[in-house]
Amino acid sequence: MTASVQPSTIPVPYPPMWTPTPAPPSTSNLTAIVVVLVIVILVVLAGLAAVLVGRQVVIQPGPSPRVMGVAVGRSGDGTNWTLLITSVPAGLSPATARLMIATSGGATALASTPFVSLNYASQRAAYFQSQPGGLVSVGDRLLLSTTRYSPGYIFQISDSTSILATGVLG
Repeated sequence: MTASVQPSTIPVPYPPMWTPTPAPPSTSNLTAIVVVLVIVILVVLAGLAAVLVGRQVVIQPGPSPRVMGVAVGRSGDGTNWTLLITSVPAGLSPATARLMIATSGGATALASTPFVSLNYASQRAAYFQSQPGGLVSVGDRLLLSTTRYSPGYIFQISDSTSILATGVLG
């Protein structure tokens, strides 16, 4: 007679007596974290570099301010104020350069008038070029009557865009 093998009914201890070795830590999560951190650091460094480089960018200034130098004096006989032009912005034309004179109280003594239109006979103000026929240049003069324009009166020279010079007679 052959014996038949029957499944064992002997109880197997649960849990088994041996502990399985733990699985090695997953490097895929660690790799993802490192990649994300490197990208974030690079983005921050790029932003910082852009800010620092942006501060070093020098913007070329526009044209220098248009300013005229004027020395105020009196003629030898004392009958005229002389406004001697000592510096002048480039390209200033006697047709666009204008003279205005105000009293010390602010009232207009001579309305804004182009240099070329000044008439000594009627306005008691005249413009004389050191080099006739050209642009306003260093050495040109304005003569103003001391009897019509008293000490303390204010002169203003301008062009179509800005005030070039201002000062007080006297």
